Amino acid sequence: MGKYGYYVIDSDGHGGEPPQWRHGISTEWRPKMVEYVAKMKEIYGDLPGAGSPVHTEDEQNYGEYAAGELDFETPLQREGMAVPGPRMTDMDLEGIDVTVMFPPGSGEEWALGDPGFSAELCRLLNDARATYAAYDPTRLKLVAKLPLIDPERAAAELDRCFTQHPDLFVGMVTAQHVLDRNLNHPALDVVWEVADHHGAAVCVHGGGQAPDQVPIVLDRYNTRLEKHAVTHPFGAMLATMNFTVGGLLHKFPNLRLGIMEAGCGWLPFWLERLDEEYELMPDQAPILDRKPSEYFLSGRCFVGVESTESALPYVMDQVGEDILCYSSDYCHWDCDFPHSVKLLVERDDLSDEHKRKILTDNPAKLFGIPVPA
Repeated sequence: MGKYGYYVIDSDGHGGEPPQWRHGISTEWRPKMVEYVAKMKEIYGDLPGAGSPVHTEDEQNYGEYAAGELDFETPLQREGMAVPGPRMTDMDLEGIDVTVMFPPGSGEEWALGDPGFSAELCRLLNDARATYAAYDPTRLKLVAKLPLIDPERAAAELDRCFTQHPDLFVGMVTAQHVLDRNLNHPALDVVWEVADHHGAAVCVHGGGQAPDQVPIVLDRYNTRLEKHAVTHPFGAMLATMNFTVGGLLHKFPNLRLGIMEAGCGWLPFWLERLDEEYELMPDQAPILDRKPSEYFLSGRCFVGVESTESALPYVMDQVGEDILCYSSDYCHWDCDFPHSVKLLVERDDLSDEHKRKILTDNPAKLFGIPVPA
């Protein structure tokens, strides 16, 4: 039980990549890895705080580490992002019992437009993260990164992750769209079929600004501020429409969906708007047998939230208590480490039951994580 009296499941943490994990790439693919890392450095080099949190007084760094041509990590990165022992210490400090760790979001799904390299990169990444999480499988959980540029390879990699590491993987992550395909494109059905088979949570986590992504809205903006502000909530609305109006929740009735790192204030408005459009033009979504909101509110869809969002009580009142999931965002530059659990627990506009739903019950349902009695 966490330090604040709740069993806390972090639905969206980051890290889990051991130091220099990219060095494990085969000789065949090493030139592609060098090219890929160089592209990441060019695109993400202006990230505020060099990837380290800016809201903490703790100056602990990653340690002595000089990044080479295969490395993108920064010495300013929190050590627990790459080393599991310190991560466990940080989880105890923050009051987190179990964390679900999301991998980098740097376009691995379609890296360099090369399906073979993308598949090799995702396999290497998933295996490296499994090595990290094996330190304590009861507390460290993973979502798989998949080469979605090639849906058949992506489905095979998801199956491999759940077959080889059933105690570690609890879901998969996808960008808000995959190059020129929306998430309800028929070619991707083979991936959702495997997710449905394994009970893997399908988590949408940004991805609009990744290298080589087909831009939607982002191409109109130049600053990190503008791009970072728009990509997650806009992508969340796109994905929600794809899974509801686009029919995925109807075609795969056991699929669980998580919309991560986009806040929650958009949700009541967007569900209401989708319902209105569907009521006016039901013939344009003939597969549906109910309103889009009824699919989303069926107990299978969840939204990751941060502790200080003012909309939490409003959203729970408008769409229900069984949707919102606490997320630490550990240990990105804009997270609230080490106070994210404390900030939510100390809120006076949420009941104890609401806090328990957000911190425990809802993320447990999303990822199928058992909660101790």
